[in-house]
Amino acid sequence: MLKKIITEKDIYRQVLLLENLVNHPQLTAKELAAEIKTTERTVFSDLQLIREQLPQDWQIETDSSGIRLINKQNLLANELWELFLPQSISVRLIKELFFAKELPTPDFLQTTGVSYETLRRHTSKINQQLTAYHIRIKLTPTTIHLSGTESGIRIFYHRLLVPFTHNNYFFDDYAIHESHYFHFLKKLNQSNLAVETEQIFGACWFFINTIRIKANCRIDSFPFDEKNPLFQLYRPALKKLYRQEGIYLKGEEVFFAFFCFLESWNYNNPYGTKLMEILQQDYSSLLQEIQKFIVTFADEIKRPALTETSLAINLLVLLLKYVESPVLSEQFQLEYQELLSERYDRYMNLQEKNMLLLKNLHPLIEITPSTYLLNMIALLMQQAIFSIAPQVMTVYFVFQGEPAWKAFLQQELADLLGKRVLLKPVEVTELEELTFSPTDILVSNFPLEKLPIPIIYISTNPTKNELDQLTKLTLKPYI
Repeated sequence: MLKKIITEKDIYRQVLLLENLVNHPQLTAKELAAEIKTTERTVFSDLQLIREQLPQDWQIETDSSGIRLINKQNLLANELWELFLPQSISVRLIKELFFAKELPTPDFLQTTGVSYETLRRHTSKINQQLTAYHIRIKLTPTTIHLSGTESGIRIFYHRLLVPFTHNNYFFDDYAIHESHYFHFLKKLNQSNLAVETEQIFGACWFFINTIRIKANCRIDSFPFDEKNPLFQLYRPALKKLYRQEGIYLKGEEVFFAFFCFLESWNYNNPYGTKLMEILQQDYSSLLQEIQKFIVTFADEIKRPALTETSLAINLLVLLLKYVESPVLSEQFQLEYQELLSERYDRYMNLQEKNMLLLKNLHPLIEITPSTYLLNMIALLMQQAIFSIAPQVMTVYFVFQGEPAWKAFLQQELADLLGKRVLLKPVEVTELEELTFSPTDILVSNFPLEKLPIPIIYISTNPTKNELDQLTKLTLKPYI
């Protein structure tokens, strides 16, 4: 997300180039040019500029085999981002707006050395990325501030800063203690309120809420139930946590902190006894409707074991967010825009099933179906199905050669393709009797007559390119 905020083309390109070198042991200039959509000449020009700025113990080596970024002391890549990202006016502006409700425009112009017109152009480009969060930067000759709901602003910053939370980039010059949040989790997990969470995801919310409150950027008013059982369960611990940072949570702020914590909960969770009791008793009607839906669904797809998975509790926890606060649930959907695209199961359109579930739940909770919610339900359903029936694709293996080598190669290919793919050895004489599915493929080390499914030819001793081609064709069941 931070890359999208960079409005300078040259800095954006150089950050992309560095990112590729950090993530690959070696790349050619041609490969780098293709990755960042530029020319090899520009790659070499950018590399020279980067070389001149690299911190000590970092260097770029280039020879006939490719280009490598050498990290002599095994340092964190953060050192690189701390050097290159502040060169972007847009990144500096977004960072300063995080720590303040309003910035004096003349001061920012003087510090950065840019003109008002230049800053206006950068701001216009940044606002294109902020549109999805329903916020924007308002720039006048005297002040700069973020307009929109405070919850929307915090949701944007959470999306932006999660990758940088643990190594404190953005937070390095602010007195805040990640250890307080981890101690809070540790104490919970030693109690009957135990719940496994995405720790950095939650810690980032703790940082953002603390910093924005101290900057006097308060959450907007929204309806919530003070007597909600889950809220009451975690409210005291959350208030104590924020007090350690000098924050006394009240009203909407304490509920928002609770909702952020709820957002960090993992699924397939080994819940503490008190928490499980609350989920099963206080939300029993909702849970029973979900369980009835799963029984019917499991019967339709002939997977009775589905009722023994964590799917019912997973769906309950997902839908509880709408019970806790429909307003916040709708806003928090904005954080992961890429999950809004529709997903379909390979063999069954789950969208109709998800709509039926929400319709059945309507007397208990009123939810306006959204693409995001339907996708989240589908993801949890697919995960549960795959946990009991992972094989969703068949690769037929027709091989002629020494039997011991064939047995060894079959095992190697099966391990390579993973448990979502069934590698099935067959003889050439059996092919006419087989009924193929549209997703099937066949692997062979000798020529075959045309078949209604793709045929991948490999050598008796498969090459890397042949294996790469095979794994690309079998990735679809996974993503």
